[in-house]
Amino acid sequence: MQSSILNYQKPPVALPLESDMRVSKDIFELLSIAMYPDPLALFREYIQNAADAVEQGIREGIYSGRTSPRIDVVIDVDKRNIKIRDNGVGISNRDFVGILTALGGSAKRGTKARGFRGVGRLAGLGFCQELVMSSKTVSDSQVYQLTWDCKKLKQLLRDPECKEDLNGVARQIVKLTHSPAKGDEHFFEVELRNVVRFRNDLLLNEAEVSSYLSQVAPVPFSPVFRFGEELNAQLTSQAALQTFCIFINSGKDPIFRPFQDEFDVRKGLKDKFSSVDFFPIEGVSGDRDAFGWILHHSYLGAIPDRLGIKGLRLRSGNIQVGDAKLFEEAFIETRFNSWSVGELHTTSNNLLPNGRRDALEFNIHAQNLFTKLQPLTKQIATKCRVSSAARVKANVAPPVVPFETQWQLKDAEIAVIKTLPSQLRHSFLDVAAPIFNRARKDFHGRKAALVILHRIAQKL
Repeated sequence: MQSSILNYQKPPVALPLESDMRVSKDIFELLSIAMYPDPLALFREYIQNAADAVEQGIREGIYSGRTSPRIDVVIDVDKRNIKIRDNGVGISNRDFVGILTALGGSAKRGTKARGFRGVGRLAGLGFCQELVMSSKTVSDSQVYQLTWDCKKLKQLLRDPECKEDLNGVARQIVKLTHSPAKGDEHFFEVELRNVVRFRNDLLLNEAEVSSYLSQVAPVPFSPVFRFGEELNAQLTSQAALQTFCIFINSGKDPIFRPFQDEFDVRKGLKDKFSSVDFFPIEGVSGDRDAFGWILHHSYLGAIPDRLGIKGLRLRSGNIQVGDAKLFEEAFIETRFNSWSVGELHTTSNNLLPNGRRDALEFNIHAQNLFTKLQPLTKQIATKCRVSSAARVKANVAPPVVPFETQWQLKDAEIAVIKTLPSQLRHSFLDVAAPIFNRARKDFHGRKAALVILHRIAQKL
């Protein structure tokens, strides 16, 4: 007892940190290139902010009969420039510099806005030589413009002799200008000048950008899509769906979601959507965390990536979170995720995208979402297996090429092929396909194949 008393030491006193934390220049790299490994994500970040500005404009009633809410993406391949402009509320001259030079601390946090971390505006820093942000509100008389010298930023980041902290580097690369405004316009525009070449010039590829935005951005379903009206009505009432008109290079029509009534499973094999099911996801406390839908079809196999529709996907604020593989682990067999077509829309702040928006913040609510999805994914897996078993049992394999239209056969020859028993017909088509599919006609081969065809038919 005496020994323990003699050896007793008071616990150390915990003192608060008195010095400021030093934020180095490297934070710029962490919030740009390192934050967005997929360069196309910069379109998502800027359109996310544009959607928030337009939505706020709708609430404030700033649109008249002369103007309609819209977001424009302009890709100038010759000048290697990209512009993303919205006619939302804009940022006032008074707040312009403070908002656009703040890292984090967004005033949107705690609201229903899509962007709330205050870092997405820097997404373009790593992908151009100059990043220019311009804006004004209805009441401003000046257009304010903030220019980031991205080329110089990269030089300073690589220079070991540069010991400047975050603010020191910012003072060297950021410049503010302003000019008289034209009328009562209201807008925010970000321009990427001298876009760097990345992955076969992906950022300047209009088709690739359009395909990406059709999947990720908050755009409407096509008016000719059979289930579009029903999906829009349910999602508007159950998940407060909001869509926006986004145009690329002043196109006549806005971008639409990629869903169509029919789709290609593989070459020569089409499928079509037959019905849609809706379902809520109950949260941990009993309230609703998400609302989803599944489009059913014949489940003939994995859907090609190029269609932009495969997989069970997640959206928050009607902007996609992650990719088509996000919910693969919710399936007993992950491959069946690529056979499915569906989405979940978050409806509460319990489910929030992480900083890179490639997944949800990991918490009990995200775990609950995956758990609640499993009964649904089991039903989808059952449909996939039943469809696969039925095809095996019927031994019906689709022809590699539709011979009726592409083999230039006579009607009588087509009729003979169709009279063959299923298994024998597909065996003949497999053998004859290399002959009839040649770019240059093989007259002798075609003649020999047709002779064999008639001999087979005569023996039946």
